[in-house]
Parts: sequence; structure tokens; C-alpha cells
Amino acid sequence: MSDARLETHRQRLVGLAYRMLGSVDDAEEAAQEAFLRYQAAGAPDVDNLQAWLTRVCVRICLDRIKRSAATQEVYPGQWLPEPFVDAENRAAIDETLSMALLVGMRQLSAAERAVFLLHDIFDYRFAEVADILDLSADNCRQLAVRARRKIRRPERAPRSSSEEFDRVTGAFLAAVRDGDIDRLRDLLAENVRLTSDGGGQVSAAPRPIAGRDKVATFLHRVFAPARKSAVLRETPVHFNGAPGVLLTAEGHSPSAYHLEIDDGRIVGIFVQRNPDKLRRLLRSACG
Repeated sequence: MSDARLETHRQRLVGLAYRMLGSVDDAEEAAQEAFLRYQAAGAPDVDNLQAWLTRVCVRICLDRIKRSAATQEVYPGQWLPEPFVDAENRAAIDETLSMALLVGMRQLSAAERAVFLLHDIFDYRFAEVADILDLSADNCRQLAVRARRKIRRPERAPRSSSEEFDRVTGAFLAAVRDGDIDRLRDLLAENVRLTSDGGGQVSAAPRPIAGRDKVATFLHRVFAPARKSAVLRETPVHFNGAPGVLLTAEGHSPSAYHLEIDDGRIVGIFVQRNPDKLRRLLRSACG
């Protein structure tokens, strides 16, 4: 197998595994394990290597999800996925990588998550999904319907443009930088929701904050110390399929902001502050 073909398969597997697990390290390990199993099987001359590797990788991810559920692991505070930087598509808008979608998928069972991703995101036919998961096609259809209902997502979700992301993100940053709470309220949807992840290591809101006024007031207070010291630094960085920003201030832990935008207004704000999950993003921003 050529290096180029190998890398193409690897990137696809990492993308699939990341969407299932929400961790770049775990996704890369799952993809690597799939290749090791292929080699351990004698590198068989299969008709469709992509399907073979996908089947194995999905099963590895399902095992990880089930083991985590069996041990009843409790995450400290609100969980957000590790930021994902796609080096090959740094400027592309990809809502299948959005924080909102990945957080929504945490509500799904392992089987629902796998069916939803394979059919709705990676465009496998239900017959192919059924073969990968050893289920019937009808069962897969039912799982997909349940998954969409739980995360309230249509089979083909609308897409925001890159220009809209840039415009709204820029206006958001200007409002918090200037302490203009009225302008900030104007950018927020009535039902906006803010979720932050500190991983139990740094400060973060212990529960999601919902509603325009509550979110605006929270952000105004959070950024007040940085505004007074005049050292708030903004580093644009593209992650999870959309323009985002890394905010740093002297004496404060860095925060990565990812916005969910609908019809020109912010409906979701995701703030990753967990130092363990920011390592890759910080390296990317510095590079």
C-alpha cells in the first residue's frame, strides 16, 4: 500500500473515531489499532479495504464507549470534546465536527452514535451500515431516526457560511473586548446556551448557562479582569470545522471559544479550558 493511500485511510479513520469519542488521542489510537489488526491478519487482499478498516475501527470505538459506560466514569463538570484541528482543511466549514453536534451525540447509545455517523455523516447506505455493525438495515434505520430525534438534527442540517462565521465571531470578540454588554446581547439568540469545560483543573461554569441575559452577564463579568489589565490576547484558530479563537490573558488560563451560529445569531458558545485538551490547539496556534 502506498504512503499516500495509507494516509488517506488514516485521516478518514481518525475523523470517524474522533466524532465517536471526542478525543484526538483516542481517535489516533483507534485508527492505529485498526491498521495493526489489518497487518496481524496478514494484510488480506480485500475487495474494499476502506470498508474493512472502517468496520474494525468502529468496533474498537464501540468497545471503548462500552467500557467507559461500564466503569461509570464521572467527568468533573461539563464535558466538551478536545478541539480538533484539521491540518488539511484549515479554512473549511464542516458542521459535522461542530462542538454542538459532538456534545449532542453524547446523549446517544453506542449503536445510535455509530449508525448516525456512518449514515448521516459518512454517507454509508443502511445496508452497508448494517454489515459493519452486524445489524439489520431496518434496525439501523430505526436507530438513525432515534438518534436524530435525540439531538434534534434533520438528516441534512443547514450550513453556515464562512463569511457569516467570520462576521459574527469578529463582532462577538469586539463586544467582549470593549465590555459592550448591549452589543453582546444583540448578537445572542434568545435561547443561547454557554457550556464550558475546565476538566476539574481550572475554573469553569459547573452547569450550562442558558438565556440571552444570563449568558451576556456571565461573559461581561468573566472578561472584566482582563479588560482592566488590558492584556487580553486573541489568536484566531480554525478548529472543529469553523473559525474559533484562543483567548489568553496574563495570569489566566487560556480558553478556546467555538460558536454555534444560526441565522446570524449565536445560539451556542462552547468554551474549552481544560489544559489537557488544549495542548494540541496551543501548539497549532503557536505554529
